[in-house]
Amino acid sequence: MTRNLSYTPHLVTYVDILGFRELVHKQHPNFISRIIRRVIETTKPDEVDKKENEENYVNFSDLIVHTVPINSRSNVTYPSGVVYSEILGLVHAQAELIDEGLLLRGAVTIGDIERSYRVIFGPGLISAYDLEQKSARFPRIIVDASLLRATKKNRLLRFHDEPKDEMKYISALVQKDDDGVAFIDYLGGMQDEFREPDDYVSFLDIHRKLISKGLSDFAGNRKILRKYRWLRKYHNRVIRKRLKPKLHRQYCVKV
Repeated sequence: MTRNLSYTPHLVTYVDILGFRELVHKQHPNFISRIIRRVIETTKPDEVDKKENEENYVNFSDLIVHTVPINSRSNVTYPSGVVYSEILGLVHAQAELIDEGLLLRGAVTIGDIERSYRVIFGPGLISAYDLEQKSARFPRIIVDASLLRATKKNRLLRFHDEPKDEMKYISALVQKDDDGVAFIDYLGGMQDEFREPDDYVSFLDIHRKLISKGLSDFAGNRKILRKYRWLRKYHNRVIRKRLKPKLHRQYCVKV
């Protein structure tokens, strides 16, 4: 018997590895295989949660798509703050991949999704793709304004009853860029995730070195260089906000 299909609202995340094409041309297949494995390890949801929440997780090459139904039985019974949880998970994924020298680009939005024959499709996926392609542009995962508006209105997207309480926690992990686009602030968001302050500073220093290397390696490639220049600006802004002034010169990326 054929199932009657219908679109339902989902939280939709669409991410890929920045500069993957260049890596494929320059690196050995063993290296490519390892970095794909690491990206999957950092972004794939827990299997128990995935089943309980009726989530979809699909990867193809360097592309990751993760969808969470808003009206799943578990979420309707006990709303768990799916938006905050997804953003926090992406904070950790981006941070963990810095050690591998990898940067993610993508988008998180809300939209209608269906799945049939193990294929995910729907307007929500198209919206996420368009946001990633047209608006992300830099090594950032953007958070769609429509998702933030929906979170304030829809109880099933939140953990807290009061929208202002939920948005306080989400806002701590999101930063608005110069172009008005909100994106996941993984550098700032990781400050409270480390047990020791020195570990956080060490993480920032690894990030600084990654940017400096990128600026040097791609000095002659204007397209890639502008992405590292954006990353330098973001990094330095976080350093000036999160660290004491006496540490700014040491941990900022030189302009």
